Amino acid sequence: MTQAALIKALQNGPLTSKEAEDLTGMSRSTVLSTAKKMRYKGDLSTEQVRIGRFTVARYTLAEHLIENKKSNVPADKLNPFDIRNAQGIFTPTEYRIMNAQARNFYKGNPTFTTYSKAVSSENNRQV
Repeated sequence: MTQAALIKALQNGPLTSKEAEDLTGMSRSTVLSTAKKMRYKGDLSTEQVRIGRFTVARYTLAEHLIENKKSNVPADKLNPFDIRNAQGIFTPTEYRIMNAQARNFYKGNPTFTTYSKAVSSENNRQV
């Protein structure tokens, strides 16, 4: 399953480990271990790329795994249907914030099954 997700993400061209992580939704360690297995099988080639002061791996899919060969049409960065332009819906930080808000709303109920009782405040008083 993880190899299939990585193959699908690499169909449109080479990606760095961070880009592959964002597109597949897998953790970086999972992407690295999957790429290592695929590299040993000859399904993937890896090169080290310098981005700023960091060195990251860029993965390229082997020719026999690419489903559709590229045409002469250049990549359109504004096309939302191109998988290279896809981004995750929320960052991990946003998920943590939403979880904290849900726990606050449900008053610490870990199953989120019952609503919290409405707490009257000064602003909601009936006169």
